[in-house]
Amino acid sequence: MGQTKDQAIRDIVKGAGFVYSGLVLEMAIAFLAQVLAARYLSASDFGGVTAGVALLNIGAIVSSVGFGNGLARYFPRHDAATKSELARASFLITFPVSVVISGLVTLNAEFLAADVFGDPTVTPSILIFGATIPFAATLRVVVGGIQGQKNARYRVYVENLVRPVVRFSLVIVAVVYGLGQAGFAGSYAIPYVLGSVLAVVLLARTLPELTETWSVDWDLTRSVLRYSTPFILSATAGFIYRSADIFLLLYFLDSEAVGIYGVAYAAAKLMLMFSTAFNFMSMPVASELESGGGIAAAVDVQRPVLRWITAASIPVFVPLVLFSPEFISIVYSSRYAGGAVALSILVAGFAVHNVLSTQSNLLKALGRSKLIAANSAGSAVVNVVLNILLIPRWGIEGAAVATVISYLIYDALFTLELWYDTGEVILGRDLAEPVALALPLLAAVWYVKPIVPPSIAAIVVTTALFSTAFLVTLLVVTGIRPEEEMVILSIQERLGVESRHLNTLLERLS
Repeated sequence: MGQTKDQAIRDIVKGAGFVYSGLVLEMAIAFLAQVLAARYLSASDFGGVTAGVALLNIGAIVSSVGFGNGLARYFPRHDAATKSELARASFLITFPVSVVISGLVTLNAEFLAADVFGDPTVTPSILIFGATIPFAATLRVVVGGIQGQKNARYRVYVENLVRPVVRFSLVIVAVVYGLGQAGFAGSYAIPYVLGSVLAVVLLARTLPELTETWSVDWDLTRSVLRYSTPFILSATAGFIYRSADIFLLLYFLDSEAVGIYGVAYAAAKLMLMFSTAFNFMSMPVASELESGGGIAAAVDVQRPVLRWITAASIPVFVPLVLFSPEFISIVYSSRYAGGAVALSILVAGFAVHNVLSTQSNLLKALGRSKLIAANSAGSAVVNVVLNILLIPRWGIEGAAVATVISYLIYDALFTLELWYDTGEVILGRDLAEPVALALPLLAAVWYVKPIVPPSIAAIVVTTALFSTAFLVTLLVVTGIRPEEEMVILSIQERLGVESRHLNTLLERLS
C-alpha cells in the first residue's frame, strides 16, 4: 500500500490544486453573500446570524462523534467492503445523537438567547441553526469519508460549489424580500441540508457496497471510535478558541460588536484557504505513507508543502494588514471599519497557523488523537481565560489577541511533540527564506501606502505588483527545488503540452 515520495507529492498537489480552485470560487461567492448580509442587516442582526452559525458548528462537532477524522484516517487502510461497514456504523451512531442535540437546542432557544447569550434578539437564529444540526453533523462525517477516499473533486462539489451557490442565491432572496435575521439565517442553514444529501449520494458512488446491506464490523468500529472520540474534545476545543470570542463578546459587549468582529474574523479566514487545500489530501496521504513504511516518508513530503504554503500566504498581508481599514470600509461598510485593527492582528496570527497547523496531519497519521485533543483543550482554556481578561479592557482587539495567542500555543505544542515523537523538525530554511525575502518588500509597500488611492482597484493592483515582485525574487534567490520541478513537469505531461521556454527556465533556476 506504500507510495513513492514523488507520487505522494503529486497526489497532494493535484488534490490541493483542485480544492484550492474550489476554495477560490467558494470564497468569492461566500464573500459576496457575507457582504450582502453585512450591508443589508443591522450590525446587531448580523451578529445574531454569526452567533447562530457558531452554535451550529459546536452542535455538529459533538454530534459527529469525531467520525469525520476517523474515516479520513482509516479509509486509506482498508478495502471497499470494510470502508462501507465503517460508513454505515458512522451513520447509525451519529444520526440519533445529532437529533437529540438538535431537539435540546431548538426547544430551549429562548432560554439560550436570553439567559445564556444575554440577547433575546438572536432567538430566530438559534431556532433555525439548532434544527439544522443533524444535517451539519452528517456533512462533517461524510466529507471525512470523501477525504479518506482521496476524492478532491467530490469535496469541491459539496463544499465549494453547491453550498455557497445555494447560500448566495438564498441571500439574494432574503435581500430582495427584506426577510431580516430569520431570512438570512435560513439562507445559511438550508445549504447544509442540501449539501449533506449530495455528500451522502457522492460517497455512495465511491462505495457501491454502501447501500447493499446494513452489516457493520463493530470490532473495527470500536477501534475507529477509540481513535475518533478524542476529536470531539479536539474539535470542541478548536471551536472554543475559534468562537469563544464571539459568545464572550456577546456577553460582555453586544451583538453589534459581534457583527463588527465577525466581519474581521471572516476576512482574516481568507488566509487559511491555502492550508485547507493542502490538508485535504495531505492527511490521508500521510496516513497511507505511515502505514506503508513509517512517518519519515510523510515528513519528507510535508517539507516542500510548507514552503509553498508560506509563499502563498505572504501576499495576503497587503490587502488585509497594510490596507485593512480601506479593505473593510470599501468592501463591507464604513460602519465595520472599527474592526480594522482586529483584522490585522488575526491575519498575522493566522499566517503562522496556516503553516504550522499542517503538522497535525502527521500526528493524525500516527494515531495520536488523544494528544491532539489534549493540545486543543489546553489551547482552548488559554483562549477562554484570555478573552475574559482582555475583552472587558480592549474589546474586539482583545478578542483578536486572545485568539492569536491560543493558536500559537496550539501550533507550538504540535512542533514540540512531533520533534519528541519522531526526532523530526520540519521547520527550517524552506520556511525562513520566503519570510526573509518578503519583509523588505512589505516595508516598501508600507512606505508608498500614503500615495495609493483608497480604492479596491488600487489595492488589487498593489497586491498584484507585490505578488509578482515577491515570486520573482523568491525564484531567483532560492531557485526551484527538485520536487517543484517534478510537479511542474508532471502537470505539463498531464495537460499534454510542453513549453521549451519553461523547461529552459526550470534548468536555469534548478
